[in-house]
Amino acid sequence: MLVLTTFLTYCKSSNLELAEINPTDSLITYDLKVLPERTTLKLTDLGAIDIQYIPLETTEQNVMTGIQKIIKSRNFFLIRNNSDIYMFRFDGSFVTKIGIRGRGPDEFTVVHDVEVNPQNETIYLIDGWQQKFLVYSNTGELIRTFKYPLRASVDFEFTEDGILCYNRNSMGDIETSFILIDTMGTILRSFPNKYPWIRNFPTSAFPSENIFYHYGDRLIKKEIYCDTLYIYKNKDFRPYTIIDIGDRRLSPKIRTEYDFLSIDQNCLIQKTLFEFAEYLYYRFGVYYDGRIEGLSFIGSKDGNLQILLDPEKDLINDLDCGPNILPRTAWDDSTVVSWIDAFELKTFVNSEFFKNKKHNNPKMKEEIIKLADKLKDIDNPVLIFIKFK
Repeated sequence: MLVLTTFLTYCKSSNLELAEINPTDSLITYDLKVLPERTTLKLTDLGAIDIQYIPLETTEQNVMTGIQKIIKSRNFFLIRNNSDIYMFRFDGSFVTKIGIRGRGPDEFTVVHDVEVNPQNETIYLIDGWQQKFLVYSNTGELIRTFKYPLRASVDFEFTEDGILCYNRNSMGDIETSFILIDTMGTILRSFPNKYPWIRNFPTSAFPSENIFYHYGDRLIKKEIYCDTLYIYKNKDFRPYTIIDIGDRRLSPKIRTEYDFLSIDQNCLIQKTLFEFAEYLYYRFGVYYDGRIEGLSFIGSKDGNLQILLDPEKDLINDLDCGPNILPRTAWDDSTVVSWIDAFELKTFVNSEFFKNKKHNNPKMKEEIIKLADKLKDIDNPVLIFIKFK
């Protein structure tokens, strides 16, 4: 049983400009040094007001085994399934596949990240091993390629200043963590690696070593080695929020002195981080009772709510009696996105649990049944959009 106690420090004067003065005293701090007891929560407890299901069209060209990332643009959205990138319209209809895998000059061997340029909806894809960006039109045609300055696994985001790139330090040999480049690959600014470590043991990579996310007009980042979240603005980083996990933080010292099994057993490993409405959502893995347990923390910025959930089970869908929700990312400031496999949704609808569950609005329950009936077991996942006040 996890120990029941947690604290959320909230400073009423949370104006972001105070962060320039620095001290972390002016920042909202979520204290997770001791994890709270796991509980359950209803969607409506968080202010959820609506839910919508969007099946992703399945064709021979876009059979998906999973979803790693969703990228929203004005007129379409992209889904990354490993190194396959698919474009969809907002009704879930399939448009096209982006790019070709291969070793040719206009091809890529792996997709490390993909984003859409908000100015013109061109699509940027990076193959860090080939040190190459590929740029596609908003209809999927290759326009050009350009060289990336470093060889590394790369995550990136568009900013008003250029493309902000994070170079993952999976092998301990990265000297520059972040670089700002223009759309031709010219370096505009470099940020040295603040968390160097030495590889003394066989090691493993952490896909969420750095997490970028947007909230309002802010681009926010959190590195796994640091408890502070930073806003990127005017070609620099400013402290924004703190998630204090105490001695469970993966420090460079631990990265250097522990093998990967010891790291798993002693550290909290971040997986997902974003904000929606007035809440922060943080999903992570932590060692408990002989295994890695996936957990999620939801905390309100006013300090009135802070809970720990099993992300697979404990966020109850009381809007329409549908399957419980595993938050994946934020679609916008008031909308959370989840998804479910077609087979899993059909199995849920056919379960005795669902059939016996009462709902104040039977029509909403009937809509899920109709949706499941239209799906085949091998169809692509169904996106779920939950709207909050």
